Amino acid sequence: MTALPLLLAGRFDEWLAAAALPPPPLWLFVHVPKTAGSSLSAEVATSLNPYRSLHIDHLDRSRPALERYDVAVEQALAAHAAAPFRFASGHVQQRHVARLVAGIPGTRLFSMLREPAARLVSDYLYQRSPMHPLAEEVRRRIPDFDAFLDLPGQRNRAARHLVPAEIVAAGDAAAAIAHLDASFAFIGVQERYALSFRALCVLLGVPHRAPTARMRVNSAAAVERAEIAARLSDPALAARIEAANALDMALYRHVAGRWDAIAGTLEAWLDRR
Repeated sequence: MTALPLLLAGRFDEWLAAAALPPPPLWLFVHVPKTAGSSLSAEVATSLNPYRSLHIDHLDRSRPALERYDVAVEQALAAHAAAPFRFASGHVQQRHVARLVAGIPGTRLFSMLREPAARLVSDYLYQRSPMHPLAEEVRRRIPDFDAFLDLPGQRNRAARHLVPAEIVAAGDAAAAIAHLDASFAFIGVQERYALSFRALCVLLGVPHRAPTARMRVNSAAAVERAEIAARLSDPALAARIEAANALDMALYRHVAGRWDAIAGTLEAWLDRR
């Protein structure tokens, strides 16, 4: 059995042996937007270094974002060959992940998920906030949350980071889940962030403690967030989000349901360590 299913089955000692030994040349955090990933990366980077951020210039319109990430990945591979780093993270999609794994054999992957409707709300509000470099353009182009939901690029956003494009295009939930189970050493859930973070620290071999960093928290949008959250109780809106994000829903339910089942025993295992 591969590493992630061992964790989600509650077989923690076997999971740790399968996922962390031997130590990999690179730990790669596949950062799904708005899953507390910026905070997680900042905390892990303090203990697992050297660290490299896989980022792009969002103001550069010379080529599509995916192609700019292609360049960032090739630059990272060249940098790793010259002076290896232990940890990298970024909003890379699966084609970039595959290139990094091929270029640095033995790379191990981890990620975080968040309940898809909540993630969509947070992403919408972030993209319209002063924290986002294109906020003014986003506000002009996307007047409200309903328009945001209609954007093809916002559908199944988590799946597009975590599984191959052909699986996303086919809408094959079983294949998407199988890919996660076969490819990832760890996937936590934002709703159990503190416990996920402690378990991840054990996996990475860094001090396992309660998380402290809170980055890119969009507290200024509290009123708008509450208004949208109230709308999510509308069955029609909930069904619309579900239909447009079926893969994200399937992935989240697969992982989060198992986290619910293992939370108590995992916390006890971590306490014993």
